[in-house]
Amino acid sequence: MRLHRFLLRPLAPWATPLRSDTLYGLLLWRIAERQGDEACRHAITAFLEGKPPFVLSSALPEGSVFAPRLPPVPRARFRQWVEEGAIVDAAGAPLSLMAALQAFKRFRKQTHLPLADWQKLAGALSVRRLFAAFCSRSAPEQHSSAPDGSVEPHVSIDRRSGGALEGGLYFNRLRWFRQDARLHLYARTDSPETLLSLLAEAGELGFGKDAALGKGRFAVQADTDFRAGTLDNDGPSSLLLSVCAAPDMAALQGWYATEIKRGKVWGGGSPFKNPLLLLSEGSLLHRLPEGPFVLQHIHPHARIVQITHPLTLPCRMTEEV
Repeated sequence: MRLHRFLLRPLAPWATPLRSDTLYGLLLWRIAERQGDEACRHAITAFLEGKPPFVLSSALPEGSVFAPRLPPVPRARFRQWVEEGAIVDAAGAPLSLMAALQAFKRFRKQTHLPLADWQKLAGALSVRRLFAAFCSRSAPEQHSSAPDGSVEPHVSIDRRSGGALEGGLYFNRLRWFRQDARLHLYARTDSPETLLSLLAEAGELGFGKDAALGKGRFAVQADTDFRAGTLDNDGPSSLLLSVCAAPDMAALQGWYATEIKRGKVWGGGSPFKNPLLLLSEGSLLHRLPEGPFVLQHIHPHARIVQITHPLTLPCRMTEEV
């Protein structure tokens, strides 16, 4: 399947991040509403058979990719880089050991990498080259599409009295976007027009927490300037642009981060899913887990599944740390 890119424009604050597994669920619901339950089950079967109708990334700030998880650097090797003058600032001046260490702390904390850096370095990826590119920028990358955080207070209502429930004050975290903010969403599909239509419906309805109150809405359009060849090259390793999980993770190799997700589902019975172990975006994998990337038995209702099919960008790691 060919790689495509879509432009998302948030229309409201988001109470839930738009991640790939959430987006899979949204689009499968749209398929069920459009074409019926049988079409939705057919799509899930396609994922189970390793023939997904589409593969999705999580939403990214425009012009970025997720910063790759990287191996640790031995102290002696780091000192060698500094002594060789390999780490320089934007003016080309070599950094002192103290300045380089301070920069390295900021480098390790970055969550996103400029797309231009990835395109330049993906063919020979190493900590040294990525860190050198980070230090040579004139200033830390500022994404105008990155959201600002806030909290929104709520109070639980006592159903008997109709008033505020004592001790029922709680807060929801929100992500607010600038008016001109745009996000990138990558997808592999042979039917980009159909996928765009499904995404548009999902964005109009909103997603995640408090969608019924207008949260989580977005507009979407195809990125007509995108050329897949700039990203879709060959390489034995992969950068994960989505969350990923599989029933059998024994084959997994690479540098990665994991997280536990505790989801909910509605429609009768218990609203709670079993905890899910996921690989986070930005994981740098030499070998993916064995598919299918569909988690079953996550809820007492046997038909409820979680789609975690990975979207990756190929890359090549050098032996140099």
